[in-house]
Amino acid sequence: MSAFLGPIHIWLYNKIKFQEEMTDAILQAAEEKGYADGIREKAKNRYGMLPSGNLEDSIETSNIHGWLQERVSQVENRLAYVVTILLKDNPDHLNEFLEAVYALGEKHSAGRNLTVREAYDYLENTLLNGMPCDRVNALTEESEKKLIFRQTTEIHADYWNLIQGDVNHYYLLRHSLMKGMLSESGVEFTVNENQVYELRSCS
Repeated sequence: MSAFLGPIHIWLYNKIKFQEEMTDAILQAAEEKGYADGIREKAKNRYGMLPSGNLEDSIETSNIHGWLQERVSQVENRLAYVVTILLKDNPDHLNEFLEAVYALGEKHSAGRNLTVREAYDYLENTLLNGMPCDRVNALTEESEKKLIFRQTTEIHADYWNLIQGDVNHYYLLRHSLMKGMLSESGVEFTVNENQVYELRSCS
């Protein structure tokens, strides 16, 4: 692996940080309702935190790929742990988390009056889907008004299985997040079937 940071490394790290922001939004929702029970600190002790500051000041330049892969695993594990622990005693809290991540999506709006391809590219450039070499999503149909893509590999379930969590919670949260991101875009996001998704222009 090259010892020099390139745009793809910064691109990936921004996606990693965005997923951490998603976990923080869920934690904040639980804390505001008074049932977080020290989960933030427990998650920190168990998985650590992303380093603060610039990427170039923290990354191991002798092992850029390995360092970034560890950060992907870190934020995936952290999200799975936080959601699973918070839902253990009351699964109904999921609705509050869905609202929290939808609001986060609105905060990170993809913009207005987008084409379906612009909406897809924004999602791809923002959401964490493993490492670039994993090539998780594949386009299966594209026209001016409609774009269909599918997730070709299940890369998230292992993290949830490790703590006896339910990966379906991950997908429900992610879909709510995506709908929030596209809420002003003029593009509708729907789940056609298991891991097959559609973006359709509303205009």
